[in-house]
Amino acid sequence: MKRFVVPPGWPIPPRRNWIPPKTWQPDPSWPPAPPSWKFWVNGKGKPVLGPVGRYGGPSRRAVYAGAAALLVFAGVNIWAVSAIGLFDGDSDDSAAVKFAEKTTQPTQSVAESSTSPVVPPPTVTPPLVPSTIVTPTVKPAKPTRKPTASRTTDRTKATPKPTRTTTRPPSPKPTRPTVQPSTSDELLRQYCIQHGIDPEWCDPSVWRQHH
Repeated sequence: MKRFVVPPGWPIPPRRNWIPPKTWQPDPSWPPAPPSWKFWVNGKGKPVLGPVGRYGGPSRRAVYAGAAALLVFAGVNIWAVSAIGLFDGDSDDSAAVKFAEKTTQPTQSVAESSTSPVVPPPTVTPPLVPSTIVTPTVKPAKPTRKPTASRTTDRTKATPKPTRTTTRPPSPKPTRPTVQPSTSDELLRQYCIQHGIDPEWCDPSVWRQHH
């Protein structure tokens, strides 16, 4: 939004966004504005060009003159480009014709010279070395037979049963005299020994002493 800013010494506008009419001019009794004074600013306060035909802005004559100058400049440029294109097109065509005439002459001589047979030099081809590819021979895998258990192995695999051995303590055997006693005293002594009686008590002489 453009806003009109009055210079110092001029009366304050009736409102902030006041815009002077198209034919408005300041009163001659007002002091002149400074030479570098900007009459129009935008909403941020930066100086900008005012509306066309308003005081402090570009005049309509200046705008029309600038537009006419732009049109003339554009027309001259278009005419110059078209003229350069026409002249360059003629020169290019003539140069192309001359170049074509020059290039046709050597082609004919080349065609005439190409009629003579040309023997190509013998080419020596190296002998082809056959590529030997060693393919590994794959041996067929023989099926492995599982050993069948025979009757003999079944018998050998039978777990032996533990045999219970009962050990009995040897019973004490009475000692038998190897020599048969000759007297009754000896027989009595042997009898006492076999029955666990003290042999002294079996001695007849002891009995006699007690009696």
